[in-house]
Amino acid sequence: MRYILILIFAGNSLQLFSQDTLSLANAIQLSLERNYDIVIENKRTDIASNNNTWGQAGRYPSVELFIGQNNNLTDNIKTANPFQLQGKTLSNGISPGIAMNWVLFDGFRVSIQKSRLEQLQAESNGNAEIVISNTIQATILSYYAVVLQEELLTELQRQLKLSRDKLDYVKVKSEIGSAVSSDILLEETNYLNDSTNYLNQILSHRNAKRNLNFILAEQNPDKEYVFSDKLQLTLEDYALQDLILKMEESNSDLRKQYISESIRQYDVQLAKSEKYPSVTFSGGFTNNNSRVDLSNAYRVNNDGSYTQGSSEPLTAVSNNLFANFRVSFTLFNGGRINTAISNAYLQEEISSLTTEKIKLSLYRDMSSTLDEYNMRKQVLGINDRKLEVAQKNLNIANEKFRNGTINSFDFRTVQNNQLSAAIQRLVSLYNVIDSQIGLMRLTGGILEYR
Repeated sequence: MRYILILIFAGNSLQLFSQDTLSLANAIQLSLERNYDIVIENKRTDIASNNNTWGQAGRYPSVELFIGQNNNLTDNIKTANPFQLQGKTLSNGISPGIAMNWVLFDGFRVSIQKSRLEQLQAESNGNAEIVISNTIQATILSYYAVVLQEELLTELQRQLKLSRDKLDYVKVKSEIGSAVSSDILLEETNYLNDSTNYLNQILSHRNAKRNLNFILAEQNPDKEYVFSDKLQLTLEDYALQDLILKMEESNSDLRKQYISESIRQYDVQLAKSEKYPSVTFSGGFTNNNSRVDLSNAYRVNNDGSYTQGSSEPLTAVSNNLFANFRVSFTLFNGGRINTAISNAYLQEEISSLTTEKIKLSLYRDMSSTLDEYNMRKQVLGINDRKLEVAQKNLNIANEKFRNGTINSFDFRTVQNNQLSAAIQRLVSLYNVIDSQIGLMRLTGGILEYR
């Protein structure tokens, strides 16, 4: 076991030479550039931006260039009209042209639709802000989670070294006859337990780094970094009312919901626009070219003789220019327009109720998170003092153990108390950071990290 741990220490040391330095600011920047959720949401924002045009809203006419070609073969076996040719008649034609259709008026629908498209783009930007906020929060907490696991690994490594030193010390005492085999077995058990804890912590540390690499969209999940920022924070005193004011003004979820609510208002206007008449214009030009082959047709004369059709094809050319206006008004369609208007109003009410629900939920979350933050600050202060006392006790106990005034059981208790205090202090520090970041997320201040 001793040599295994030596190899672990050596392996960790060798990795340092190939690691990149990663600060918290660098991690946030990488996540903003590469995180898949952000990249996907930016693509959706681009789609909303592409759709926000007057053309999509329907202001401009549609122009179509077309060409038609037709072919007909008619075999008149018997005709009722004596002047009509019998036999096979082949006709074909080609008709190129251009046509335009333009909605001149449709109840202000175009202007309403353009305003709605602008709000849809703003809503998409709001969704992007929410994703960015969540990603920044996840990046910060994941970064500090790695640092926390690293600090815990250091504490367990310190505990392991102390257990190793104690085991070596007891072995030396045994050689000079001042310690019995049960003392060695006890210290070896402690050392093995600490070795197990250390190895388990290595796994936790690696998993935390993999989670951060996933958020950073790093293709190598086991990429190593040297983390330059440590677990640290500036303790602030917050007033609930000030936080609520900031939240109402800058919270990403709430701002996005306000935009969604305005979109429902435009939906009502669009539904109402169906009650107005529609004025459309259509115009265009066509050139018709036709050809008739009568070489296989004939006419039966009164005397029973036959007159063959023209051996040369007959051709015709015509131009057609048209401009038409159309006014339409829906008098009755089974009440579908009124139903659509009523449903649009209901959707608007639902959106308004959703806004109130989100507000109430955010008020609850703000109050709960602030209360949690204040409590965790107090716990951190307690654990700071607890670690200070535990460290002093460990230093004293170490001297007493070497002087033989306390036994291994008592020393192990003091050793475990110090380790527990160190772990609790690190965890409580991370918890305070977690709550502080939660407050920043609720107030919208987390976007300042961009």
